[in-house]
Amino acid sequence: MSISCIAIDDDPHALENLVAYMEKLPELTLVRTFTEPLQALAEISVADPVDIIFMDVEMPALSGIELASLLRKKAKHLIFTTGHARYAIDAFRVEADAYLLKPYSILHFTKTINNLYPVGNQDKQPLSIFTDHYFYIPLNNENDELVRVNFDDLIALEDQRHDINFITTTVTLLSAKINFAKMLNMLRSHSGFIQISSDVIISKKHIKGVIGDHILLSNGVSFAIQDSHKSSFTDFLNHNSSQSGS
Repeated sequence: MSISCIAIDDDPHALENLVAYMEKLPELTLVRTFTEPLQALAEISVADPVDIIFMDVEMPALSGIELASLLRKKAKHLIFTTGHARYAIDAFRVEADAYLLKPYSILHFTKTINNLYPVGNQDKQPLSIFTDHYFYIPLNNENDELVRVNFDDLIALEDQRHDINFITTTVTLLSAKINFAKMLNMLRSHSGFIQISSDVIISKKHIKGVIGDHILLSNGVSFAIQDSHKSSFTDFLNHNSSQSGS
């Protein structure tokens, strides 16, 4: 399988590193590189679409965010490369598929590509600002602040229609910026979490008890389990009990 790629970065050294990483993955085919965003806009606009566009954010004349909004339809996948996590909110807005924070390793780069083009039955994961241990969420405030949430601290995630409620061991955070489906897919694939209703996902490690249809969690948090999710939750409890007793 050949995956066609374009790389855009005004920093020649960063572009060189990116190309070097790409050369280590034989399935990636580099079509063109650009250091000038305006040149990239002019040429990509009239060229055939590609599979992936790698794009820096902070560039002269035209930022990567602005460029992405103009070229998003010219690539199946869009990956931002930048040294600043604060641009993650804008990445969501232009429907980026991944977000590589400089300096990123070849391991992180490879995981990002494997995520977009999974092998076998693996599911594609959401935006790569999520790592194995934490993720960032944008808050509902004027400054569009990003807050880091550790998986170990997350008790539950609740979809409240227009907002998403993140309940942690120390604070409750409200965000309307993240698509719930992306968070749902991310936590579905995370072995430490389980969905108990159409709008609630909880941390397995924070389960303190079950009373009837209610699940008791850390910090006095509790949620009711929907009938549609009772079977999977019961399977989890039975499997966990059998492992504990063996």
